[in-house]
Amino acid sequence: MNRRPILALVLAVAALSACTSEKPAGAKHSSPATVPSASIPAVPGPDVAPTMELGTSAETVGVNGQGRLEITPMTVVYLPQGGSQEPENELFAHVVVKLRPTTAVSASPAVPISGGGWSWVAPNREAIEQGNGAAFNVVAGSFNHGGDVQPGTFVFDDAVFDLTKAQAGGTLLYNDGEGQAYRWRMPAQEAGPHVEKVKKELAP
Repeated sequence: MNRRPILALVLAVAALSACTSEKPAGAKHSSPATVPSASIPAVPGPDVAPTMELGTSAETVGVNGQGRLEITPMTVVYLPQGGSQEPENELFAHVVVKLRPTTAVSASPAVPISGGGWSWVAPNREAIEQGNGAAFNVVAGSFNHGGDVQPGTFVFDDAVFDLTKAQAGGTLLYNDGEGQAYRWRMPAQEAGPHVEKVKKELAP
């Protein structure tokens, strides 16, 4: 049997395949279509500041957007009784806060009536407003400023919460005059430079 015609046919088919698979010089390889990143709308994330530690300062906006106020939670004390006042739950958490204006105008901290102020977020994520239960009646004179803070000065204020023992050691939350939230991690045990003074002023 003469194999030459078969061999010639095989070579011809191979040559034809090679020609059809080759691209002209300079031709570019095609790639899947891509969507320019600019055409993909960005998904906004929550405007949440990182959680800070006790003693860390945050620059905030004053009530009604007036002035700027540096706020520093300094001390937390857990009290079974606040003066003659007993808690409706199991204890009071008394937080001492330093307030200092950072501009040439006076500023006041935001309060609940203005849509801001302090809250305590318990470990189970329950939010508890400042002055809840019997906490509204717990007053330590040295840490109860309230109102405007004049430029070039600082004062000490407080935030008091009526808590169960399981709610101690939560997160302190502050919403300023523009609704910006700031968070501080609260230790489950008393801490800070004003512990003894708070205890003395709120002794039964």
